[in-house]
Amino acid sequence: MNQSYIKAPTSGEGIRLDCSGKLSIPDAPIVPFIEGDGVGPEITAAMRQIVDSAVQKAYGGKRC
Repeated sequence: MNQSYIKAPTSGEGIRLDCSGKLSIPDAPIVPFIEGDGVGPEITAAMRQIVDSAVQKAYGGKRC
């Protein structure tokens, strides 16, 4: 399978489990998604805007 269309993020950090089994979420987490996963790429673009706006409003750009 050719995966040359997959673009890896150039910034951010992965969400991980810490030693106690709790999620460790960085200030700039990488949230994977599949563009056009059956709903169409225009829905994915709108979803990204909504999620980005929600994170900005909830955390002011930083997770606390």
